[in-house]
Amino acid sequence: MSGDWVTGFPAVLECRGLTAGYGDIQVLFGVDLRIERGEVVALLGANGAGKTTLLRVISGLEPTWAGSLTLNGIDLAGMAAPERVPEGICQIVGGRSIAAGLTVGEHLRLWGHALGRDRAAFDARIAEVHEVFPRLAERERQSAATLSGGEKQMLALSKALVLRPDLLVIDEFSLGLAPKVVGELLPVIRRINERGAAVLVVEQSVNVALAVADRAYCMEKGEIVYEGSVVDLRAQPDLLRSVYLEGVTAALSHGTPPTAPAGGPQ
Repeated sequence: MSGDWVTGFPAVLECRGLTAGYGDIQVLFGVDLRIERGEVVALLGANGAGKTTLLRVISGLEPTWAGSLTLNGIDLAGMAAPERVPEGICQIVGGRSIAAGLTVGEHLRLWGHALGRDRAAFDARIAEVHEVFPRLAERERQSAATLSGGEKQMLALSKALVLRPDLLVIDEFSLGLAPKVVGELLPVIRRINERGAAVLVVEQSVNVALAVADRAYCMEKGEIVYEGSVVDLRAQPDLLRSVYLEGVTAALSHGTPPTAPAGGPQ
């Protein structure tokens, strides 16, 4: 992970022909996906489409069976999950990113260990966390387990403010949160992104995903079946509904024209 978030470095994440699964069960079938620096990309699909499996492979929690997976041009094959964090990957899982036995301040200090002995950088990043989330400053000595759902998600997002990753992966960001809280937190994702981090968002709420993303991929049965800009996707409400209903493939066969070829950008 670089000390600063620099710009002009294409293809922060690139998957080519990625296949993976659990035991003898294949879940991903030749996934092609590309995220460039400065992008927020949404990954959409019904339950069971393979979204979480793809995130687990990206984070190193599941092995790649075939195909390639690179971060900033570095091959991630064989690299364990803890080794991918200093390379620049940070994952936040909705509702499951907080250690119940730690206080708010202990979480921040734990993440700050990645900065080594650079005390000035650590102090500056903690100050930013407190600026963005004043409530966390007020609850520094409070057990994270006693925070509200929205406050827990604030703390989870603070991990990215401290670590400043090249790739932030967010799984089910809005899970269990009131719409008002989600609306307050979405600008923080944009703030992280504008600092230079590429962001991959997996989200059951289409409205939430498209509110923050620039581009979207749709998954179905372990494959990428559609890719396009959020603007184009919003212009095709039938296709958008199909993501969680009949399926994108069926919608396209009914005559809904794609705005980009299935399988990822060319």
